[in-house]
Amino acid sequence: MIQEIREWFNTAFTKEKYDTYLANLNTKHADTIEFRIAETPIFIDKVFAKKLLGACESIVDVIVQPNFYALTKNAVPPQFKVPNGTKFSNFIAFDFGICENNDGELEPQLIEMQGFPSLFAFQIWQEEVARKSWDIPANFSPYLNGFDKTSYQQLLKEIILANHAAENVILLELFPHKQKTRVDFYCTEDYVGIKTVCLT
Repeated sequence: MIQEIREWFNTAFTKEKYDTYLANLNTKHADTIEFRIAETPIFIDKVFAKKLLGACESIVDVIVQPNFYALTKNAVPPQFKVPNGTKFSNFIAFDFGICENNDGELEPQLIEMQGFPSLFAFQIWQEEVARKSWDIPANFSPYLNGFDKTSYQQLLKEIILANHAAENVILLELFPHKQKTRVDFYCTEDYVGIKTVCLT
């Protein structure tokens, strides 16, 4: 979306570089990435980043309204409710499509969102590998709102551990080693120090 960097990346791209990138991604936890990895990062400018953040904030503003829990408490059938659950998730992931509006401008359109840290740890590793594999300029970062790798990783750890020792916290999942996103579980173990445990 930034023409100059897009042209630079496309000119330098080769199938061999992409294959090396994939191989490097798999060095941390071999053969655990079962989902497609994009051939290229998306390079967005500050204006579009502001649009994305604005869209996220407007959705979050609805979720944190005082009456939101009362309005949505029946959305989950009683048999699927988690005992002692919190009203709000500590995590939310937005999936946007980039669309052209009537004025020919690009804008984010929400596809889906989830209250789970899907790939939040894997993305730390992916950024590291992508930066080295593609020689991404230092002024481009996936971290927003003043965060960098260190502060993002620290916040992730603080939220997951919630003042508990890592040995007293687990990542509980049903058949975790069969999940397509299991690489994220393993990266969470690496970065946070917790263990993944199967519900069964």
